[in-house]
Amino acid sequence: MQADPPPRESVARRRDGNFDTRMKPELNLTARSAWLDPVAPKPAGPDRPFWTALAAAVIVACLGLALASGRLRDYTPFGPYSVTVPLSFKTYDPARWAVMNAEDYEAALKIDPTLPDPNSVGYADATALPPADPAALRDEAFVGPPAKSYVFRGVTALDRERAHYCLTSAIYYEAASETDDGMRGVAQVIINRARHPSFPNTICGVVFQGSQRAGVCQFTFSCDGAMARAPSKPNWLRASRIASAALGGYVFPKVGLATHYHTTAIWPRWGKSLVMTNIVGAHIFHRWRGRWGMPDAFRAPYLGREPVPGPYLPVAQQLAILKGQGIAPGAGPLPAITGPAAAAPLPDVAAAPLPSTMAQQGRDIGTPTAPAPATPPVTYSDPRLNQSGQIRQEFQKSGEWIR
Repeated sequence: MQADPPPRESVARRRDGNFDTRMKPELNLTARSAWLDPVAPKPAGPDRPFWTALAAAVIVACLGLALASGRLRDYTPFGPYSVTVPLSFKTYDPARWAVMNAEDYEAALKIDPTLPDPNSVGYADATALPPADPAALRDEAFVGPPAKSYVFRGVTALDRERAHYCLTSAIYYEAASETDDGMRGVAQVIINRARHPSFPNTICGVVFQGSQRAGVCQFTFSCDGAMARAPSKPNWLRASRIASAALGGYVFPKVGLATHYHTTAIWPRWGKSLVMTNIVGAHIFHRWRGRWGMPDAFRAPYLGREPVPGPYLPVAQQLAILKGQGIAPGAGPLPAITGPAAAAPLPDVAAAPLPSTMAQQGRDIGTPTAPAPATPPVTYSDPRLNQSGQIRQEFQKSGEWIR
């Protein structure tokens, strides 16, 4: 007798949730226990109560906006809309207000009998202002605002003499071969520096700033041995008069608020960081960018106490240091200028003292002195330390200007 086949539920899940144990071992699965099943995760995002509350808030906001804008005022349930604002506008001067609103001159004259007759003003007799010079307007637009006039008064007569000498020296050694305007541009730059907080607030301090080291001074004549040349008397007297006018408050507007300049033969690396104001003679003038180049920045007070004039490195040592850089120690004085005088008159005052009469560290300026004896170099056992003070070949010309 053939055995009956197994029922269908032996290969399927029974009604009580258990699998048939007669299935194959790889299909013999056990039901999970209810207390071991993980809790179903909540769906991501806001649930239904959140959206319901958001919709209610939007409806309430729209209703409040409609009530505030007056769109629902015409509806009967909300009643008529009315508002009361107290108005108390008063004229500042009732009589003047009435005169301004009068229809004609006769009506206004009845209100104020002191009104002048408009026919009494003769416009034909009025003189117009002289027309502005287009060249002057163009120069002012290009150069910028001029410097404010300032009189440099020293505390003592010695301070005034030192300031006069230092400014004259800078004008002569920087622009002796130029016209009066070229000299005035150099003088205005020194005056602007003395009034700017970025520089010393004395004339001699500005002129001989950095002259204690060869090749790093602010004005090259004070540290390149140029003061060893005896100045020519005509150009020195002309520079002295221009320096006296600048110290007395004369302003040269063609350079504006320039604080830097250089010759037209070179263009230094710092030229791109400044604003060019003008080209006067053989010099190109620049001013600071931004707030440092505005008139409000030139408010540094003048101390009135001038230091001892430089150069603070003896001229003989300057020549000894810079001898190998192409500076001729025996160069003669610059030729005198020939041409018409400048428009602005030069003051007829006493000339500044010559360099040979100004004391500098116990000796006369420009007087050659014997250089200090050279000290033997220090040698080390390690040859690498003997080269510690030298400059590498690729960086030897890093501080020179681009010609």
